[in-house]
Amino acid sequence: MYRLRIISVGKIKKPFWLEAIGHYRKMLGTALCVEALSVRDCPHLEGAGRKKAESDRLLEKITPRDTAIALHEAGTLYTSVEFAAFLRGHLENPGGDCCLLIGGALGLSPELLDRVQAKLSLGPMTMPHELAQVVLYEQLFRATAIWSGRTYHY
Repeated sequence: MYRLRIISVGKIKKPFWLEAIGHYRKMLGTALCVEALSVRDCPHLEGAGRKKAESDRLLEKITPRDTAIALHEAGTLYTSVEFAAFLRGHLENPGGDCCLLIGGALGLSPELLDRVQAKLSLGPMTMPHELAQVVLYEQLFRATAIWSGRTYHY
């Protein structure tokens, strides 16, 4: 079984986001072991200082052996089939975990973006990080369906 860590800035508070994420996590079942972590956001800071502080907290959660992938608007866009192949390739990293990093309201610092092995875009439009997580979990489930040939993906 593959292991994946999703590390995000800030906790999800609204029940409807939690319900949607829970729905897809349940659908994943044992096909993919997902560990979700969150780091504290820094609403008391502004601008680049906030972005750097939050990104530093994300970086503290990964090891040099991990494969870090940042969700970023300038990242690579994939179809669902391409994403499934991309993800599987990174999950097969023999050394560490595959970690998907989701920034806070102001995004990710240049230092973090320099550290990651890849940048992934969920689309060209900006969206709340809660919605990004829902879309990500749905695509994770879809990827497992593609890997196994289940009929969820047509």
